[in-house]
Amino acid sequence: DLAADLYLEAVDFLDRAGLPQYEISNFARPDFESHHNLKYWTRQPYFGFGLDAHSMLRANITSLDVESVRFANGDDLLTYLAGSAQQEPTFIGHQGASEETMFLGLRLNRGIDLHTIKPAITQSFDREIRELLNLGLLEQSGNSLRLTSRGRLLSNEVFERFITVPAALAAG
Repeated sequence: DLAADLYLEAVDFLDRAGLPQYEISNFARPDFESHHNLKYWTRQPYFGFGLDAHSMLRANITSLDVESVRFANGDDLLTYLAGSAQQEPTFIGHQGASEETMFLGLRLNRGIDLHTIKPAITQSFDREIRELLNLGLLEQSGNSLRLTSRGRLLSNEVFERFITVPAALAAG
């Protein structure tokens, strides 16, 4: 389709211009990749400052199923400037963190280093990984699991396989 053709043309054009792709929607000269964006894709803690900014921190709550906590500043300028905005934390449990590890890490062209993630993550998604490998949407090379070029074109469908729909939503 046209969108896929234009995307592939852009990837090729930027590569020839010395800006190789390092993530689905990001290109840069080698060693000039966005360190800020890489924190998102690798689930590293980050701070956001300003209107509508987001932050993610590792949780320090051992008694709960919480791996990380996200905060977001509101998008209302006057409320933000008045300092009266309330930040509601979003707690990310172990299952959500596992899902994010997979679908965010696969955005990177280098993919996921299977030796740096918890074995329980790949074990919990073993069936999905095998199916996507068989469909030619993922490839494994050594310790790296990544999208194929076809997988990048169908990335949302791939990522969807790593997201658990809560029973209440699935029934409704």
